[in-house]
Amino acid sequence: MTTAVPPPAPNPLSFPPATFQKLAPKTFLERHLQSTPATRPSGRSPDTFRTPSLHTNSLSHAHGSAVVRTGDTAVVCGVRGEVLSLTAGVESRVVVLRSGEDRMDEDGDEIRERGLVVTNLEMGTGCTRDYHPGPPTDFAQAVTARLQRLLLANKLISPQSLRILDPNTEKIKAYWVLYIDVVVISLDGNVLDAAWASILAALRSTKLPQAYWDLDNEGVVCYPEASKYKSLCLKGLAFTASFAVINLGTEKGGKVILSDPDEFEEGVCEERVMVCALEEEKVGWIEKGGGVGQVAEVMECVRRATERFKAWEQLFSEGLGSSG
Repeated sequence: MTTAVPPPAPNPLSFPPATFQKLAPKTFLERHLQSTPATRPSGRSPDTFRTPSLHTNSLSHAHGSAVVRTGDTAVVCGVRGEVLSLTAGVESRVVVLRSGEDRMDEDGDEIRERGLVVTNLEMGTGCTRDYHPGPPTDFAQAVTARLQRLLLANKLISPQSLRILDPNTEKIKAYWVLYIDVVVISLDGNVLDAAWASILAALRSTKLPQAYWDLDNEGVVCYPEASKYKSLCLKGLAFTASFAVINLGTEKGGKVILSDPDEFEEGVCEERVMVCALEEEKVGWIEKGGGVGQVAEVMECVRRATERFKAWEQLFSEGLGSSG
């Protein structure tokens, strides 16, 4: 006599990966990082950055522009210059330093004090499923403040290229004010690195009309010929590299540093590190939030940021060298 064997009952705790990711995001990420070799849900290893792409001079009505994409995060930056005339009585005198360096305003940091650089970041409609059109979000305002702080702290823009002088008295009659607008058209995490790279690329492609002080009209006059436009004087390069840190526990492997985190990883990891790398393997800025400070973690982030700098440097050399 043959006895029928009933089919095995389905496992009630078996979920598709997408469902598991939504129900237990941290456990989902931990399971991936505990595999051999450690692999993130996106398929990248913990120390792998997304491959960036760069295109400049995309906006015909801006003095400089750039589009940067890293994975599914894409931003477009436009730079527009406007003339700021100084009112009577506040003309600034310039002095020539003995060392032959750029002429500096006696008042100190011209760009910061005069407000010659204005940065803004906006979230484009449809850039992410969690964003809805409306007033600027706290996230957008926070990123804008960080970008502005990076620009002023690194002092990449020479104030000399923004001055408009009286040719007879060598007094500053006006300034160029740079309005830098970044629009996020697609967001999948780590918008700071992409936005900062787009700003730097847009500034390096910016050309302003040649301006002079007209004594007869007592105003600034610009040459209309595009052949007389002048590029900005920028001081070196600086690139940011962002990281997310997740603590798997001592028995599971300790802390794991994730380079260039995507949107899902940013939502799970509570510890963040940002390193601004300069030329000659120098560091210009470090930000750290959450977690407990560990020197070894920061040093590893600095090492990866230095490697990331080389990748960005090569991309800029190729992209800006071929741009029109």
